[in-house]
Amino acid sequence: MKASLSYVSLLLALSGLMGAAPAPPTTTTAAGADQTLCIKPSGPPIVASNASNLQLTGSAGGQAILQPNGLTLGWNFSNGGLGAPQICTNQWLNIVPGAHPWKKLVWGSSQDTTTWKAGYDSNLAAKKTLTYNGTSTFLACNPNYETFAAEMIVFLWTDDSVVLPLAADDTLSNVDITSCKKTKLHIGSNDDSIILWP
Repeated sequence: MKASLSYVSLLLALSGLMGAAPAPPTTTTAAGADQTLCIKPSGPPIVASNASNLQLTGSAGGQAILQPNGLTLGWNFSNGGLGAPQICTNQWLNIVPGAHPWKKLVWGSSQDTTTWKAGYDSNLAAKKTLTYNGTSTFLACNPNYETFAAEMIVFLWTDDSVVLPLAADDTLSNVDITSCKKTKLHIGSNDDSIILWP
């Protein structure tokens, strides 16, 4: 069910809930997630422009991947992070440190990475750190296993002076390195609509 934010505010005002005591927290840690009602916005996917327009997705504890249908519940950009969904955020995209210029991206229940430069209608970028330069370039690679739908595994690319990988390493062990290509991840414009989520 989609509704505008003003429509939900009107409903809350008419029902006498506006100004009432605050509701209990809607989320807890991932291990003991609370199942109370949470209003989550509907937002744009993050699209890989040079990887068949696949969209960023994944779940807490897993590696970031690109698929035809990505996450679309809005984005939380607070404190230099990239979290999903925008409200009641329960997963954050984190950069895993490593010796290679391609960094593994994993979804976690906590925000470990605070160096994302992100916003609606812009390319996702990682700010410069002590170990790598700032970049908005990513590496998208086909997995080296069968999938039922189009899928690519995505990594942060931190050094444009380095050629694409020619041999698998511990970070790239689950991909077909001959399929790897550089891409940008574009966050679309926000439409400010919301959905009710159990």
